[in-house]
Amino acid sequence: MKKVFSLLFIVLICFCLLHTCKSEVKATFVGVIEEMINDRAAYVYVTKAENDAVYGIIYVNLAKNPNEKFKVGDKVKVGYDGTVEPTAPLWVTTLTVELVE
Repeated sequence: MKKVFSLLFIVLICFCLLHTCKSEVKATFVGVIEEMINDRAAYVYVTKAENDAVYGIIYVNLAKNPNEKFKVGDKVKVGYDGTVEPTAPLWVTTLTVELVE
């Protein structure tokens, strides 16, 4: 009986951990890549943001879309968790990034 409760407890903990690790996009902005840091990150100038939540230059993790080759001048739509780190430049936890026509 102890083994069953132990196993159930472990499964419950694993389920809870998996559930809390799942991140969802809570905000987006559109911007233009101003400078490539490397092929996995860039500084993006925000041109349009939901509720003007972010502005200026933002550090973006381009590795969230490894199938796309980004370059300076590309217009991108970035999805993030809604939190903006007050650094210079601003920094967000990038969840999605895609090219915009």
